[in-house]
This record gives sequence, structure tokens and C-alpha cells, in this order.
Amino acid sequence: MITASDRGATKAPPGEVRRAGLLASVCGEGIGTSPVHPPCRLAILVKHSSAFKLDSILTFDPFRDSAVLTVDDPGSCDLLSYAGDRGHPEFRCLSRTQNPASCVPCTDFSPWLRERVRRHDLDALCEYLWRVRRANPGGGETSELIERLYSDLARAVMSAPLSQYLTEGAAEAYLDLRVLLVMLAAHETFSGFIMAGEAADFAAAAMAPHAFRLARPRVLVERRNEFVREMGQGMDYWACWAPLAVDGVRSLVPPRDAAFEAMLSALATLPLGSRAHAVDALRHLSADPGVPRTLASLSGLETRRRGLDVADSGRLIIQSGLVIPAEDAAAWLAGWTRRDLLGFLAQCGVRAPKSWSKERLSEVALADCPDRVRARMLESGAVELAPVHAEAAGRLGGYIQAVKETWRVWLGFGTGVEV
Repeated sequence: MITASDRGATKAPPGEVRRAGLLASVCGEGIGTSPVHPPCRLAILVKHSSAFKLDSILTFDPFRDSAVLTVDDPGSCDLLSYAGDRGHPEFRCLSRTQNPASCVPCTDFSPWLRERVRRHDLDALCEYLWRVRRANPGGGETSELIERLYSDLARAVMSAPLSQYLTEGAAEAYLDLRVLLVMLAAHETFSGFIMAGEAADFAAAAMAPHAFRLARPRVLVERRNEFVREMGQGMDYWACWAPLAVDGVRSLVPPRDAAFEAMLSALATLPLGSRAHAVDALRHLSADPGVPRTLASLSGLETRRRGLDVADSGRLIIQSGLVIPAEDAAAWLAGWTRRDLLGFLAQCGVRAPKSWSKERLSEVALADCPDRVRARMLESGAVELAPVHAEAAGRLGGYIQAVKETWRVWLGFGTGVEV
């Protein structure tokens, strides 16, 4: 529930109210200010709304109280309790390490959203969208208009006919898909312009365990090509996009062999943000399997943008059995610089000439202080692929790449989200 104290960071004296417009709050920061992202339908609604008043102060009326549930179930507690102390001091659902104006959630809210989507709790979904965007909400609009627009967006996501083009999915698959759309809706509009970003990468990773049959692909491809053709007439960016053939999209059905299904089953135990993080990690580790890496270094920018607590996510990924703590100390030291190795040996009391090569320094570290090396490796959180999933992980990147174009086209023209 949004209280009067929550509004403090957004409210300003009448003469100092920001007038950036509601467009950024619903369609993403900067959208509508470049040829790639012209104004969306919600911006047009704001422009022509009789409730739009430039001299009003941005506030937000409280949402209806949702049921009070136990914090023991993080997917069922209230939104601010779920965020806990992870977030920014003023914007508690946003990352404390990122500029609040970038509206990056402080953690993976998908478990919380999943419970709300399951219950069809529109007020809670509306509150989530507002809290994620509240550090960059624009200004000069009435609270009634803002509430209505966020409510309309949440309602549109919840009423979208997901099986219109993606068919034969399991109930859990459609549930995850709707949660995905809520997460994306905080920053994206579901039009052709979404193809210019990386939303399809996140969708392909987060939805990797699920299978859907693609219905009427020709309709989606024709809509995509028509959009590109029209936009390309006046914008060089879109003019560079080639027409897409119908066989350029495919059903979202992963390989069915036992090894790949075992890996996907492990991925399916993770919430959506951590699942995308795990896919990032598996793809990087399988590309260079001899080099252990920390999970913190293996989260992609697009994954973090949708909300991720790297420490929590890393713990869940290790618990899933997809990766294991690194055991190859020599391979781990191969990622160090000469300066790192010289400093480490000095801390261990081992004198090493600065003229020694990196390989010689690594050999000395392993020979003279192996326990310190292994302790440092364990402390770093370095991981490597679990052997049981190594072969399947090597094929995961190929599958993600194969379905990304389908996700790009579906997000632009097939979601059925209309505001």
C-alpha cells in the first residue's frame, strides 16, 4: 500500500514540480525523444486527456489494502516487506547502486509478482509498476490520471490473450509468461519499438524451460515487416532492418533429450530473474569451461535491469545444482593479473621477483601456499559448470539464439497487450 510518507520523494512545491511528462513513467526513460522510440499510445492518451493538468503536484492515492500474509512466504508478503532493506533509502524498490532515475529494481520481484498474477491482484501489480517508475515519473499530472494509466496497463497485461499466438503451453508456462510481461511493462511498450532493445534476450532466457507452439507465424511476420517498412521510410535506423522470412521464426520448443530436459528442470526451480542470471552464467561458463568465474561477474546488463540481487540469485543458482564451487585452482589463478599474483604472494610472505612471468607466479602460489589459494577461491564465490549439466549447457546458447527472433516478433506484435 502506498502511504502519504511514500509520496515524499516524489512530491515537490508547486513552483518546482518537474514537467517531464508521464511518458517516461510508463513507456521507459527517454522513449518518445528519439527516432527509434516515438511517443507510445499511452503518451497520446495523456496528451488528449481532460484530466491532464500541468500545474498539479504529482501524488499518488493509496491503493486498496491487499491481504496481509506472512513474511515467511516472500512471494506473498506486501511489496515493501519483500524489498526489505535491499533498496534505495528513498525509493525502496529500486537499486541502491544504480541511479534511481534508471528505475532498476533492487531485486528479482518475480516471486512476489507471480503470487499477485495468480490472484489477479490488479492493485498490487499497479503498485509495483508505480514503485519501479516513481523515481522518474514525470510531473504535472493528476494522481487520478496516473493511477488510471497504471491500472489500465496492469489490466491490459492481465487480460492479454497469451494463447492467441503461443499455444499448447502448460498452465505454469502461461503464468510465468504473464509475470514476464509485468516485469517488462515497467520499462517497455509492447509494439514494434521493443525490437530495438534487448527484451527478447531476457524473455528467451527467463522462459527457456517452457515450450509453446507458434500459431499463425505468417501474421506476426507480416506485421513485423510492415512496421519495419513504414518506419524505414523516414528513419535510417529502421531502414537497415531486412525483411524477415516466415521461417525466420519458430516454435519455442527446446530439445527433448534427457540431458537438456534435466538442465531445464533445474532452471525451472528458479524465479525468472535468477533463471535469466543462470542462463547468462551457463552460456559464459560453457563458452570457456576451463576458467572458473564468479556468478556476480556473469549476470548480463539486461538481466540486472529487470531486477536482481546478485548475492541472493547466486545462492539460488548454486542450490539448483547447475554450477558447483570451483575446484581447479590453477584455472582460477589463470584469470589473475601479474599484479594480483605479486600482491597475493607478498601477503603470504613469499618473495617473488617482479620479473617472473604470470605462469611462474601461479606455480609458486600453488606450491608454497595452496591452502591460502583455495581459501581465497572459496571466498570469491568462483564456480564452474556442474559436470552433469556441462554438455547440455554447451547447447543452451544455441537454443536461446534460435528462439530470440521469435520472442522479438511476439513481444512486438503478438502479446495482445493494448492500452
